[in-house]
Amino acid sequence: MRLIFILIAFALSKPLAAQTDSLLLASSNYYPHYAADLPQQGAVSEIVRQAFLLQGVDISIDFMPFARAYRESRQANYIGLVAAWYDDKRAQHFYYSQPLYANQIVFFKRKNQAISYRDYRDLVQQNLRLAIVQGYLHLPGLAESGIATEQVATDEQAFHMLARGRVDLVPADKLNGLYLIDEKLPQYAGMLEWLTPALELRPMYLLLSKQDPRSEQLMQRFNAGLTQLRQSGQYQQIIDNLLPQHDVH
Repeated sequence: MRLIFILIAFALSKPLAAQTDSLLLASSNYYPHYAADLPQQGAVSEIVRQAFLLQGVDISIDFMPFARAYRESRQANYIGLVAAWYDDKRAQHFYYSQPLYANQIVFFKRKNQAISYRDYRDLVQQNLRLAIVQGYLHLPGLAESGIATEQVATDEQAFHMLARGRVDLVPADKLNGLYLIDEKLPQYAGMLEWLTPALELRPMYLLLSKQDPRSEQLMQRFNAGLTQLRQSGQYQQIIDNLLPQHDVH
């Protein structure tokens, strides 16, 4: 009995700072950057995980469509999103981390369809249709151009529609498109290609909900951990090991 009391007293005397915090984040599948079925759940997930671990924080990730992940995180049912792009409206509801790395956004099209353009108005005049993933940010000026769009839940659905001729263009991260075509949709491998030049480079960030009182301090700890991760060389190792064709910025 005395031994039990001693063990209980020892457990209660452990400093709280020595305990590991645990966070639950939401995420969509965004191949090859982060997804439930990728090794280590993808390069972005592993960067976030290891940066937090350097600060004594452990994370778990639930995967779901992006629109739901964003909504649930904004309401603080999850403390935040593994990764998203910057937007002023989003910044009203979330703290943003330092950049993780950038996506190279391009248009994908069918190889047998000749498409040339100088701006979005040219696409409107050609009566072209775009597939847009619900919840993703529009490219600057795209919504204002009046171009016809089809809303889909996932990137995979967008590329299915493109290959089947239901839309004419898909704006997507180049690595995302190439991965989906090669790994998820090989039946379309010879049918699709991307247009140059790239539309933009768009950095990804960790987002933590302002509805959760822990978020501001946790973001400071994450940024410190991310700096440590870069300086140690572990960041680049994660990129090299987990990101195919690692042309990141």
